[in-house]
Amino acid sequence: MTIGKARQRPARAIMALAIGLALCAGTTHAQSAPSENATINLVRLLVKRGVLTQADADGLIAQANADATQAQKLAGTANAVPATPGQVRVTYVPEVVRNQIKDELRQEVVAQAKNEHWAEPGKLPEWLDRVTWTGDLRVRDEFHYYDKGNAFPVVDFASLNRTGPYDLNGVNAPPLLNTRENRTNSLRISARFGMLLNLGENVTAGIRLGTGNINDPVSTTQTLGGGLTKKNIWLDQVWMAWQPTDWAKVIGGRMPNPFMSTNLVFADHLNFDGVAGKFDLPIADGFRGFATAGMFPIDYQGDDFPSSAAVKNASRDKWLTAAQIGASWKFSEDAEWKLALAYYRFDKLRGQLSSPCALYLGVNYCSTDASRPTFMQKGNSLFLIRDIIPDPNNPTNYAQPQFVGLVYDYHVANATTQLDLKVADTPLRLEGDYIRNMAYHRKDAFAPNVGLSRLVNNFGAGDFTADNYKSGPVGWMLRATLGNPNPDAAGDWNASVAYKYLQPDATVDGLNDPDFRLGGTNAKGFVLSGSYGLSKFAWLTTRYLNARQVFGAPLAIDVFQLEMNARF
Repeated sequence: MTIGKARQRPARAIMALAIGLALCAGTTHAQSAPSENATINLVRLLVKRGVLTQADADGLIAQANADATQAQKLAGTANAVPATPGQVRVTYVPEVVRNQIKDELRQEVVAQAKNEHWAEPGKLPEWLDRVTWTGDLRVRDEFHYYDKGNAFPVVDFASLNRTGPYDLNGVNAPPLLNTRENRTNSLRISARFGMLLNLGENVTAGIRLGTGNINDPVSTTQTLGGGLTKKNIWLDQVWMAWQPTDWAKVIGGRMPNPFMSTNLVFADHLNFDGVAGKFDLPIADGFRGFATAGMFPIDYQGDDFPSSAAVKNASRDKWLTAAQIGASWKFSEDAEWKLALAYYRFDKLRGQLSSPCALYLGVNYCSTDASRPTFMQKGNSLFLIRDIIPDPNNPTNYAQPQFVGLVYDYHVANATTQLDLKVADTPLRLEGDYIRNMAYHRKDAFAPNVGLSRLVNNFGAGDFTADNYKSGPVGWMLRATLGNPNPDAAGDWNASVAYKYLQPDATVDGLNDPDFRLGGTNAKGFVLSGSYGLSKFAWLTTRYLNARQVFGAPLAIDVFQLEMNARF
């Protein structure tokens, strides 16, 4: 009999099972001839299930018939020839032994079939056994309410940088924020789908896709409508990690936020590009220490910048270098306290005034255009970064296309604490967060490279004097959540109240919460929310965010969100 190499081991295992079943299905006397019906029926069943081809089955049946004939001959010989000394002849197989043989053979064949993936037609490839699928969905109805006393007009500097430069002497108005007209019933979605890979030897990896209106770092929310067009999908995460010991891990790529933090500094959906090391060490019973350190590129300057210049500018790559240490104390079965101290140093985010720029000669760039923020929301102090030389042929009315840059550096010190306990068997979480920009110095706003004439925001309405310019380096938040913070069963619930206070230059406005006052810094107010579990994997959430400016022109925005969430 000839059977393909790929099926030799399965065939032998099937043959063994067939012979065993044939023995068990026969008479109780060892010398009785084996029945061929059980073998043939089993082989036909395997063909029907798609485990064997008909050609392989014909070979197995032929071999079974030959084995049966040989068994009959041996049985006849055993009856005719006396046993020699030391020989043991079994003439009766008890039912319990037959059942045991049958079970053992069945288990052996099934185990081999599963390991070699030949007894399960349509079975997915082996590598999928090392994949865990993850994802979450959200459908949201969102409402924006603007105070009628808000300042108007207010320049949208994020849009100006994104679509600019904007000509200060042009006839067109700059891009402006909506500050007075309510927007209700904005239906929005968010979806993230990914997989976690077990690569063996303590190596793991992750890939995740996510939605999003634009390629921004802080949100995967996508607004519906738009003529019923299809929605965007972005590469949200891709990372690899190696854990050489129980207490140390190294991660590289585009990864989830590796730090213990709140959305006062980093948005909930913000991911980090770069490399990080995480350490988690037991100290004593109930105590453990943890630490995280990493380097994360914010933006690389193009190798060919400026693209139309023969001489290229020196590199101004922007980086975040960060470190955090912390500890946790589990002082009872249902109570744990965590405290973490972090330092986030953003390098080369501060805008730079260009060298004198003769745009009237047809040049389309200035030397420090790359120093403008890659992504902004609103709140940080800004100034005009192009030093444009007047056109000598028209010195009073020449083009002044401008970008804006950040006035200050951002070296943010952060203290975060979280206390989890139970009150009358109900979970209670208390959180506190405090930040301070250690690089903030008000005098920098009036230094020669910036100056009053170049500052563009954080003034009182209509008053662009030095005394009316206000900013600050401090932010803090307090939050209490009663109930399960992450509902994971039908009937689970939580209710939360928080207060935020965030001065304009406490942190980088492009990386924090995009919902509170619709994103950025220079905001203070309350956040009320509640959630109710519909099942293990789905829950409802309602959220009300009431916020207004800390300094400067009036800008109060209330946001209400009603959403259904799911995860898998």
